[in-house]
Amino acid sequence: MPYTLQDLPLLAELPPPVLAGLSALARYRRYPAGQILCTEGDPADQLIVLLAGEVVESVRGVDGTEVVLAGYGAPAGIGKVALLGSGTHPTAVTARTAVEVAYLPRGPLLAAVTGHPDSAARLLAALARMVRERDQNRVEAALLSAPTRVAGWLARRLEAGSTTVRLPAGQAGLAAELGLSRVTVNRALRSLRARGLISISAARHPCTRRGRAGPAGR
Repeated sequence: MPYTLQDLPLLAELPPPVLAGLSALARYRRYPAGQILCTEGDPADQLIVLLAGEVVESVRGVDGTEVVLAGYGAPAGIGKVALLGSGTHPTAVTARTAVEVAYLPRGPLLAAVTGHPDSAARLLAALARMVRERDQNRVEAALLSAPTRVAGWLARRLEAGSTTVRLPAGQAGLAAELGLSRVTVNRALRSLRARGLISISAARHPCTRRGRAGPAGR
């Protein structure tokens, strides 16, 4: 069952008539795994809202090698920073699984969000969180072991009191976000499970906290 626009935190506080207006302007599409949703340098004139499935962000080096930067699972808004800057997409976005997306045009979306303080605050909070997490990842990459970085990522997702966190685009997505290999992430998760700190469901790569003391994530 796909998510709706209202499930996106950025849009959740918009009044129903405004949300209905955005929904009417949106272009809804379904794509198979492997479909490229945007490429580096494409105009960022619309927000890509992931309603179902998983995507990855990547860039290509000068030698043509693709480097995966992050993974996302629905619901997610992709390209927020580029959208605000009236610029271009700095990365390519590719469907890792079959996906459903909505394309929201920049002008009406920004007018709706900035016209409602709660939504504007959510947008700023989302951007601040993105910057903070990227800075945190760089610090941890320099100072911490891979298992500790995975455990820290899971623990941060539990700050709001949730006991279950979904991995972004599965273990491969989490590996891309942390700059690790999928094998390394898998070993770290299995180690945490063996210690009784988390449980893991193979269906959608969720991890759930065990007891009161350990990280968990989904």
